[in-house]
Amino acid sequence: MRVDRYPTSRYALVELRPHTGRRHQLRRHLAGESHPIVGDLSYGKGRHNRLFRELFGVQRLLLACTRLEFKPPASAAALRIEAPLAAEFAALLARLSAQYAADPLSSTSP
Repeated sequence: MRVDRYPTSRYALVELRPHTGRRHQLRRHLAGESHPIVGDLSYGKGRHNRLFRELFGVQRLLLACTRLEFKPPASAAALRIEAPLAAEFAALLARLSAQYAADPLSSTSP
């Protein structure tokens, strides 16, 4: 499906593991590498955001922190916090996985 200047667009689910962080760091770095996050109004691509909004009802930034691990200053033990994906994010991934599994070469698949 043509969304941008190329005849097809491909999307990927990536896992990022930053060791330190600054505000918007992941968003800016991915956009700088021409791999913006879907739903990112500041650093993303409007055409791709519109496509996901129209086809899948995506109204949010598709970025999630599912695990955070650090050593608090007053403790020698690491603290690990885990959380599931938000329901709408998980449902979108399930829908995209099912669509791709049904027809991985379909021209209508984003």
